[in-house]
Amino acid sequence: MIIDFKTPMTFYELLAIILAAIAIVIPIVQVIWKKWIQKPQLNYISNGKARLLFNQSGSYLQVDGVYEAINKPVSVKKVSIQVNCEKNNDRLNLSWSTFRSPVYQNIAGNALQTTETAHPFRIDANSIMCAFIEFADNFDSFGKTFNQETKNLFKSISQIQKEYVEYSEALSKYQSSAEYKRVKSIIEKDFFWNIGQYNIELTTFYENKSVKYTFTFSISESDYKKLISNIDESLISPLKDTYMIMRNYQWADVELKETKCN
Repeated sequence: MIIDFKTPMTFYELLAIILAAIAIVIPIVQVIWKKWIQKPQLNYISNGKARLLFNQSGSYLQVDGVYEAINKPVSVKKVSIQVNCEKNNDRLNLSWSTFRSPVYQNIAGNALQTTETAHPFRIDANSIMCAFIEFADNFDSFGKTFNQETKNLFKSISQIQKEYVEYSEALSKYQSSAEYKRVKSIIEKDFFWNIGQYNIELTTFYENKSVKYTFTFSISESDYKKLISNIDESLISPLKDTYMIMRNYQWADVELKETKCN
């Protein structure tokens, strides 16, 4: 179309020029918006459950959920969690340790689940990714204390095995020792899971920012009994291994209620 600027344009000619300009400008604006103005967003969707555990590594937990990247791809660099007990204001600071597969394999009637060491991961734009995460003490402070305090206790197992053929007799001898009682009293002081209300703050670090989600859950008396039994289980596990008795750690599944995110 040749425009004669000496001749006044008709309304339709002016409209055609405006529409043509808009058609050129819109893709340019879209590119600018997506590349330089629009920011990536990360949402976390919990499945509303957490599993509380305790063993020779101390108190820890597993939280399952999904991350959703909005607008742009997102690289998740780290996830940490802080658990606060409302009753005494004790705090448990944990960082991601392993990823658990959301898929269970059933082999000969036994459910198996694979795990991998936690690491940064990328989520494509407007996509979701499962995040079944186990949180633990990466510094293993409890584990170091446990190993140090139980050295002499665990050394006594070889002598007990020589004296007792039956596991029940060996267990009675083992648990009645002064050393067993001493170590157990130390571990009990570091046991975190007690009856009451708890707050969770889950922090996800991505790109150059972070987002926090908070939840609440409660531990009932039955949950507490399951978890506290693991103190003895953590101490008798080496004895069970010696007598080829299956370990029997307990856990508690609790309901997570989301409160807010920021």
